[in-house]
Amino acid sequence: MKTVAGRWSLVRAAVFSFGLALFGMASLPALAQESSSDAASMPIGTVFRWLNFLLVVGALAYLIAKFGSPYFRGRAQAIARAIGEANQTRSAAERELREAAEKLAAVQREIEQERRTAERESAADRERIRALTKAEMERISQAALAEIAAAERAGTQEVRAIAAQLATDRAAALIREQMDATAEAVLFDSFVVELERAAS
Repeated sequence: MKTVAGRWSLVRAAVFSFGLALFGMASLPALAQESSSDAASMPIGTVFRWLNFLLVVGALAYLIAKFGSPYFRGRAQAIARAIGEANQTRSAAERELREAAEKLAAVQREIEQERRTAERESAADRERIRALTKAEMERISQAALAEIAAAERAGTQEVRAIAAQLATDRAAALIREQMDATAEAVLFDSFVVELERAAS
């Protein structure tokens, strides 16, 4: 369909060029008469030069219409294809840019979320370490208090044992000092009486 339309446009261009050439040839004598008063004064060479010029221009117009039209049509189609491909490429590039921007936004959201998670975990770790440290300090304090209490009890018992030993030693020394033969006899007699009572 395009080739038929192209041929008709070529035919129209050729007919137009031919008509223009005929009009130029027909009007040339009238123009010549206006410029000079008699036709005999116009040299015949000038008319042939104009005819030659019109034939060359007509031939050039025909050749341009015949061969230039397909070239320019092909060139226009190539340009249209290139524009279409450029539009497709631009659309693809814009789509890739949107996808990249969406991915970048997603990565930034993920980084922000990871940062918040890390901050929460860090705060939780700090609190956990603080609680563990406090519990350990409390345990050490309790152990120290228990050890101090045990040492205090041991010291008290040792002081009591020493005091009892000293009291026993002192009592024995006092008894030895006060004990004479009469006191020993009285003590022995009372011991025997106690044994007899216990036996009966």
